Amino acid sequence: MAAVAVSSGSFLGGPPESWLSVAGVTADGLKSGQWWSIWTSLFFATNPLAYLAAGLMIFLLLGLAERQLGLWRTALMFLGGQFASVSAFLLITQLARYAGDDWLGGMMGTRLIGPYAAVLAATLAASGLLPTLWQRRLRAAVLSLASLLLLYVGHPETVVGFFGALLGLAGGWWIQSDHGKLHLHRSTGREVRNLLALTMAIFAVGPILTAAAKSPSGPLALLRDVVLNPLPTLSQLESNCGGTVDAACLELGRQGYTGPFGLALAVVPVALLLICADGMRRGRRLALGLAIGVQLMVVALSTVYLTLFASIPHHPGRPKGMLSSGVVHILPLVLVPLALAVLLFAYRGHFRVQSAVALRRRVLWLVGLAWLALAGVYAAAWTAAGGMTRDGGLLGLAAELARQYLPAPIPSGYRKVFADRNALEGILFAYSGTVFWLMALAAVWVLLLRRHHIGGLAQEDRDEARALVKTGGDSLSWMALWEPNKYWFSADRSAGVAYQQHGNVALTLAGPFGRRDVHEEAALEFLEFCSQHVLVPCLYSCTDELWPLLGQRGFRRVAVAQETRLSIRGLEFKGKDWQNVRTSLNRAEKMGITAVWGRYSGLPHHLRTQLGEVSEEWAAQKRVPEMGFTLGGLDELMDDDVLCCVAADNDGHVYGVTSWLPVFEDGAVVSWTLDFMRRRGDGFPGVMEFLIASAVLELRSSVETISLSGSPLAREKGEIEQRAEGLAGILELVGQALEPVYGFRSLATFKSRFQPEYRTLYLYYQDPLQLPAMGRALSRAYLPGLSVRYSARLLRSLVG
Repeated sequence: MAAVAVSSGSFLGGPPESWLSVAGVTADGLKSGQWWSIWTSLFFATNPLAYLAAGLMIFLLLGLAERQLGLWRTALMFLGGQFASVSAFLLITQLARYAGDDWLGGMMGTRLIGPYAAVLAATLAASGLLPTLWQRRLRAAVLSLASLLLLYVGHPETVVGFFGALLGLAGGWWIQSDHGKLHLHRSTGREVRNLLALTMAIFAVGPILTAAAKSPSGPLALLRDVVLNPLPTLSQLESNCGGTVDAACLELGRQGYTGPFGLALAVVPVALLLICADGMRRGRRLALGLAIGVQLMVVALSTVYLTLFASIPHHPGRPKGMLSSGVVHILPLVLVPLALAVLLFAYRGHFRVQSAVALRRRVLWLVGLAWLALAGVYAAAWTAAGGMTRDGGLLGLAAELARQYLPAPIPSGYRKVFADRNALEGILFAYSGTVFWLMALAAVWVLLLRRHHIGGLAQEDRDEARALVKTGGDSLSWMALWEPNKYWFSADRSAGVAYQQHGNVALTLAGPFGRRDVHEEAALEFLEFCSQHVLVPCLYSCTDELWPLLGQRGFRRVAVAQETRLSIRGLEFKGKDWQNVRTSLNRAEKMGITAVWGRYSGLPHHLRTQLGEVSEEWAAQKRVPEMGFTLGGLDELMDDDVLCCVAADNDGHVYGVTSWLPVFEDGAVVSWTLDFMRRRGDGFPGVMEFLIASAVLELRSSVETISLSGSPLAREKGEIEQRAEGLAGILELVGQALEPVYGFRSLATFKSRFQPEYRTLYLYYQDPLQLPAMGRALSRAYLPGLSVRYSARLLRSLVG
């Protein structure tokens, strides 16, 4: 391509006239027999920037495709994708011309130059062979960018590139499918947030992209005027343009918003969405709400904007087809942001991190008072300048204020926004909106990107809980520090309880933590707290430590899990019972696989990257969402107090990973609890046995015992004290039903290979009439992202 660019002299200004028959493909050229132009056009571009973009796409994306597909299959997808994309483009544009569409129909005679569609087709076809994690990320990024360019720029190259991406996606689905049957895999909550944040960030820069592009013509190009170049109202235009609204008048209307302050106001929505995208990546619920709110505001403003200008009578000076059909132009502007808002709302269950309540209130008060001050000063200046008479009274003032803070035209009866103002009123009108939105952006940044979140409470509460857990805790106490747990502390701050509130149920995670001699007093204080706040206490995954106290107060209990504990100080893997463990250790040694220990942040980058891939591959095999509450994920693995054990060979290839949570007593680690367990699908048999055996060998020099944790809803028949009673029977039934989906009981059977000691974990409850509410609370805690759709899928799985 570089050689052709130099030899043809097309690098700076595009292909010369004498080369156009081979440098571009057109419908007329194909009719005249120039069929070769479909493929010879791949080696040309229109300007230096286009050559740079094409070169990077070939070097990076096509290189990736060749590594996955091989040379000949990549060449087939590259050349075949170009043919199919050009054919689809010609067909669609021909149909659009017959339908009278000005945008696609006007591309019928366009000359297509460049390899964009072919590269995207080959790349997305090769994505079917990538690991699940990178497969999703590549597809999300490529499809979002292709859609962005199509909708905002709308040039013929972006249209044919979009077709290439769709065809490549279909090819990738076919490659990864089983005889043409597509299997859509689930993603972890962390990856869902990453993909949604990526999509939101890409679409956030769309209006800026249209401003940088030459003559954008996509369906959403008009959002440039809504966001980047706020237009005056129809009455203002008619006043300034003498009753004739044409393209020249539109440009005149924009002149009142030039300059650095106008540019600052123009990019506020873009900056706000980019901040929200980063907040969404971090799981912030407020970021999700703001992003949905901005999209809905764009929907409303686009409707007002296009409804307003679609009603303008056609004038000879206005180009034909510009807003000629209000419905056709309203639909993309309204439906695309609406679709994004619906998508974000559908996945809201994955965003559970709340901003600190006190900080959120202070920031909202500050922003609100700032707006009142700015609006009050402007209202005073406006009144002093005779605005009541000039602009139609209080309604005119409301329209003036709305015009300053909303980047879209607001229909009103007031006129002459650029004239008849004194200096003070003009300055306030021009700059108060910019000042306010910059303050609002700073406030959003503080709320979303700084560390003021933690389950709706201050960071100090989470730090205090961490300190108390290190003072004294049980095997599951470290899980109290996970999102989105809330905290209750005793009056003397010597103990605490982690809980989640679902409805009127306070669902605790294990028992009290802190000084062990005050656990019973803390439990009584917590029950009093629940009584004062009309909450139903549900003490979940607790040991029998509290049973003498709670049993006397009318509580009942039911076994919910069996914790498996190993005494490892003198443990030797000898005898017939340990044959499987010895086999896994020997197999790993022969394959050159070792156990790599460390904190997540201290692991090499290539190992951390593969941990994400292994986690996504594991989640992709599930037909329902990953579980939470007492089951940690990749986010919980990143705590610097948590140990990671990675099974990797000499080449750095990861086969499996486990994480170990610390158990403290008086500030010292006295045990470790197994939490995160993931293995690669093609990992060697026995990788989990190898990892747990490695933990025994690694940790027995520092602690006496370790815990393999409990398996939720996995119990033997003899462990149910009151089998016929409500919750016990329900949990038994649910455990049996969920076994084919989550395999809790299979996991318990696996852990039994290590000859553990068992300790029963209980659920303590007081009022049997509240059992349905407790069951609902447990389901929301374990499956926080379970939508109606996946509830139905889970039900189908259970029935099957």
